[in-house]
Amino acid sequence: MIAIRPATAEDQRVIRDIILQSLLASYAHFLPASFIDKTIENDRAGEIARNDGIRFAIAEQEAVPAGVMLLKENYVDHLWTHPNFMGQGVGSALLDHAAQVAAKAGHDRLTLDCFEKNVTALAFYRARGFALEKTYEAKILPGENACFLVKDLRG
Repeated sequence: MIAIRPATAEDQRVIRDIILQSLLASYAHFLPASFIDKTIENDRAGEIARNDGIRFAIAEQEAVPAGVMLLKENYVDHLWTHPNFMGQGVGSALLDHAAQVAAKAGHDRLTLDCFEKNVTALAFYRARGFALEKTYEAKILPGENACFLVKDLRG
C-alpha cells in the first residue's frame, strides 16, 4: 500500500536522494551528459530539497520513501519516483493526491511540464488523463522542447 504524507524538515536528504536517483534513471538517456553532470555538480537536487523540502508530499510504500512531489496551487512542479519503485503506482498515487488537493482548493485543472523527449513520462501522464496544451522551448535547457500538460478536474 502507498501512503502519502507531508514532508518534514528531516526529509531533506530523502527528497534529495529520490530526486537525484530518479533524474539519473529517467533523464540520462535523452538529455545531454553535460546537463546531467552540471545538475549533479551544482547539487540541484539538494537545492530543491533545501528550498522547498517541507512543501513536498512523500509517497511511502511499506514505510519506505518511494517518491516525492511538490504541488504549487494546481501545478505539479516536481514529481520524482525512486527507480526501485518505478512502475509500482507511486507516481500515480502522487498525481491522484495532487488532483485531490487542487480540486479541494477550487482549481478545475491540474498542470505540469515535461520534456518532449521524455516519452516515457509523457505516456505516463497521458494515460492518467493529461492532454498537451502547448509545446515550448525549455528555459532550463535551450534547444530542448518541453510540453505543458493539463488534466481537467471537473468531472
